[in-house]
Amino acid sequence: MGAVVAPALIIAASACAMVFAIMLWKKVAAVSLDYRGSHSTMDMDNELADVDAERGNALSPLAESFQKLRTIYSDIRTGARVFLYAEYLMCAAFLLAFGLLLFVLVSRLESGWDFQVGLLTALAFCVGGVTSMVAGYVGMMVAVFANARTTVSAMERPDSRAWTASFNCAFRAGGVMGYALAGVGLLTLYVLISVYAAIFDVSLGTEEALRLFECVAGFGLGGSAIALFGRVGGGIYTKAADVGAD
Repeated sequence: MGAVVAPALIIAASACAMVFAIMLWKKVAAVSLDYRGSHSTMDMDNELADVDAERGNALSPLAESFQKLRTIYSDIRTGARVFLYAEYLMCAAFLLAFGLLLFVLVSRLESGWDFQVGLLTALAFCVGGVTSMVAGYVGMMVAVFANARTTVSAMERPDSRAWTASFNCAFRAGGVMGYALAGVGLLTLYVLISVYAAIFDVSLGTEEALRLFECVAGFGLGGSAIALFGRVGGGIYTKAADVGAD
């Protein structure tokens, strides 16, 4: 019974987390960056919301502000993608090099060489690293996506509604990152353990189970190593603390 219930709970929890993350993302995406489509401009003063008749077809101050907002948002999004691409190329090289080193070092046991343990540990290390890279990328893109929309939400009137709308937008964006990454991480770790359980016969006793989880420990090492790169290698385009925390 437990062999069925436990996996079902893990998969269900992962699925719920990812579905909830999608729901939150849709709420954030509902905030329009077009000043005519944004509900935050409905109660703006007429001198900002309407086109000045003396300026002919020129944009109103409000429209110009939204246009500048979209330009800055696009530049930051492009910069974040380019920076993370360059950084993750180095991270991939690190995973390959350190994975090979880990394979050799872990394969050496007191009783001799066990290349299966070394290979599985190195594989778990790479899987953890890739998962961390995906987490950092998704987290950064969601943060950039929400920043401009939080700014638009802060333009609500009256001010009390602006505080509520901007906080909700930022909080939901954080929820997207948190729930999505928790769901993906849990599901990835479960799949990794399930695959390794098919290799190690844990029914033979605790020794095989110990070997299994010693190999799985490489997953955490890979995730932590890449998080370190994200933490110390960031900047204005990557918000190092957020990427590292992911």
